[in-house]
Amino acid sequence: MQNIEDIAVSNYQTNMEYFKLHHNELYSKLIALDTLLGDGRYPQKYDLEYKDGYFDVVELSSGIFLYNQNSELFSDELTSQINFKKDDQIINCSYNIDFTQKALEKLEKQNALTTYATTAPIMHYHDSNVDSSMHINEMHKFIFLGLGLALHLPKIIKKTGVNLVLIVEDDIELFRLSLFTCNYKEALEGRLGFFAVAQNSVEFRDTFQTFYSNTFIRNYSLKFSLFSSLYKEKIKEIQTFLVSRTETSYPVEYLLYKNLTVLSKLQKDFKFLELTKKDKENFFEDKPMLIIGAGPSLHANIKWLKENADRFILVAVFAALKTLYKSNIKPDIVVQIDEKVTEAVNLINSFDDFDFLTNSIFVFSASVPKILFDTFPKNKIYLIEDRTKYKLANTRLESASVGEVAYAISLIFNAKQTYLLGLDFALSEDGSTHSKDHHGATSLDTSNVDEIQQSVSISETILNVKGNFVDSVPTTPLLSSSILVINRYTKNLKSDNQTVYNLSNGAYLEQTIPLSISDLQIESEVDKKEIYSKLIKLFDTYSLKELSKEERQELNKKWMQIKEFHLIIDNFQQNTPSNKDIFLQNYTLMIQSLLSSFDSELKEILTVYFLAIASYVADLFNTKELNNPKKHTKKMKSIIVIQLKRLMELYEKELQNIVEK
Repeated sequence: MQNIEDIAVSNYQTNMEYFKLHHNELYSKLIALDTLLGDGRYPQKYDLEYKDGYFDVVELSSGIFLYNQNSELFSDELTSQINFKKDDQIINCSYNIDFTQKALEKLEKQNALTTYATTAPIMHYHDSNVDSSMHINEMHKFIFLGLGLALHLPKIIKKTGVNLVLIVEDDIELFRLSLFTCNYKEALEGRLGFFAVAQNSVEFRDTFQTFYSNTFIRNYSLKFSLFSSLYKEKIKEIQTFLVSRTETSYPVEYLLYKNLTVLSKLQKDFKFLELTKKDKENFFEDKPMLIIGAGPSLHANIKWLKENADRFILVAVFAALKTLYKSNIKPDIVVQIDEKVTEAVNLINSFDDFDFLTNSIFVFSASVPKILFDTFPKNKIYLIEDRTKYKLANTRLESASVGEVAYAISLIFNAKQTYLLGLDFALSEDGSTHSKDHHGATSLDTSNVDEIQQSVSISETILNVKGNFVDSVPTTPLLSSSILVINRYTKNLKSDNQTVYNLSNGAYLEQTIPLSISDLQIESEVDKKEIYSKLIKLFDTYSLKELSKEERQELNKKWMQIKEFHLIIDNFQQNTPSNKDIFLQNYTLMIQSLLSSFDSELKEILTVYFLAIASYVADLFNTKELNNPKKHTKKMKSIIVIQLKRLMELYEKELQNIVEK
């Protein structure tokens, strides 16, 4: 018994030294827990027991054992469940889209702006040669969902030979006990370990994203071990992260279109709004800003808004205009970033007139549809960039929806008091996603919020997040992605002298003050007769039409980068691999060479493309049943090169128009 105790204590000490050296944040958590347990400030929940030749954990308050059986045999059983089948115990990270030969031929005739034009050929070739009943040759990444005493961890790692491991454990005290029974240093020797121990949702998302991004070509599907059913919810969290990722929610053809449109606008004498943080700007010192989104709270509070509109500078997202129009509420600033043409045309055509916007100014992403530029006067339009940064002085804006951009503008212009209404990022009590007049408003069934689903939809899967006025509210992956963006803007742009009040009956937003409309009191009114001309003057002060010398130099630098990219792709094309392993090495080297270049819009386009498609290539050649792999290397190389050149062709042409002007 003494020998077992010595081994356990030695394991603990070895693990703590390992975490101190390689996972210092986790080490600090464990040291803090030890301190709290030692002085009694953290009531001990568990105790480690050794009996009948195995370890178990007893819950002190109930006397219930975690395993309540031979933990070694249980761990052997968990290990035996792990296999190399493509369809067993996996989290699917790939698209489930079937392309007919006719559809594929049609896409191959289109340019790279057509949906799936550059991704379908690779997906189709993979799916024509691989199916879910096959097996993988090598396992590269693995997720442990729950650990217990982690007795199964070294066994599974040895069986699978994985290189990257994500370890998820919500209970830090239980994880601490596993340090006595599992030698993490030995188990993870020569491997990359990512630990998500006692992390909140945001921390877990960040850890998972780091794990996912590392060696991303191996992300076609992720194998996992589930310690107990309590961790099924983690699968849903991961699925939510996956469908919210950029390459899924904002695919490469969207990003390419945005870049082409922004580049074209740079040549057409538009006013581009300069978006660096303006700490000394005092225009909004005595003028509270109300950011109006199109969430359910807008419709619910429209009567109050009509009565109090003159007490705020009203900044409305374009999708909220229909609701405001019906109540004759006149926004001072209208913001739009969405480039969807059909929705813009339908919305514009749904208005009888735009007289209620006579004294409004417009902040548009440079990539919004042409109909918006045809509808509103050019001198009242101010352009911004989102996801691009051709104007060097600009803050880079990234958003999941227009509401976050409207909010960011209030912070950038140093508004002292900002109020949020209709930025719910959650469903209403009846399941509504938006205000009733919103063109995309739907109602979802929230009764299955706690169920684990085989697959997740970005716009229809329901999950819970912290509420603004209540403990939790239902939302979707699409809506919840806006919460992360809002919180990032708050962290990066909000000054200590700025206060933000959240009036929406939706999700909680960090560093905002929940405030019921019934408790809101603003006595003075904004002088609406003068505000229009003053806003024009203010925004003109911070706007530029011409490209600066430095911006043109940067564009020339990006032009030279394109030539470098062509050389890298041509080198890949000319190499003749002797086998599939050499082909994958060449493919990986090409990706690394392209993505190790300096940051640019084209580099981001290629990054999004590879994140979406690279794992199909790797999975094809990691299939045990794949016949004549060398034949496939020739065909796949040809497809890859053709698609990359299709992606770059349009961008290169548009950039050339500016560089040679």
